[in-house]
Parts: sequence; C-alpha cells; structure tokens
Amino acid sequence: MGSKGWDYLDHMIMTCQEMEICLDGIQTVENFISDIKTRRAVVMCLLDLGELLKSIPATERDIFPENSCKNIIGFRDRAAHGYHTMDFTIVYALAVKLAPMVYAVLIEKQSDV
Repeated sequence: MGSKGWDYLDHMIMTCQEMEICLDGIQTVENFISDIKTRRAVVMCLLDLGELLKSIPATERDIFPENSCKNIIGFRDRAAHGYHTMDFTIVYALAVKLAPMVYAVLIEKQSDV
C-alpha cells in the first residue's frame, strides 16, 4: 500500500460508512441542525476521519479531489478546539459533499491493495 499513513485505510473507510449511517434520513441542513444526536455523531465521525487523514503524508494527499482531505483535516483542528463556535451548515456540507469524495478515493485505494 505504500506509506505508513495508509495503515489506517480500513478505519477511514469504516468511519465514512458510519457517517453515512448517521446521516440516513437527514434530507436537509435544517433537519441536520435540529437533530442534536445526528449533529454530534457526524461531528465525531469528521473529527475521527480528520485525525486519520492526517496520518497520510501531505505529499500523498493530492489524490483527493477539491481539497476534500485538506478541508476535513482543517475542520478537525478547528472543531477540536472550538466546538462551541461551530457552524453546523459547514459541518453538514463537509459530511454530505466532501466526505463522500474522500470515501470514494479510499475505496479505490483499498482496491489497489
């Protein structure tokens, strides 16, 4: 698989799948914002995913489209230190737009193993 950062590939994939399960039935950002359990669960998945993605060397992160990896890592850093100031519309966008992009790359990477 290459560099040591990819050792957590299965965990990254599982975290993306768990986030998808957490979002099941949530159709709009308003639904997301009003559902505290889903919000907290998705934030935890994004925190976990961001931490795991950090293990991939920066030189290998360019395989992720639209800075999706970089943005999730950046979210992890901001959320871990400023949860009380979090904008849940941004969390929702990360979860429904960028996380699926990351997931698709992770699945493709897994098939290369």
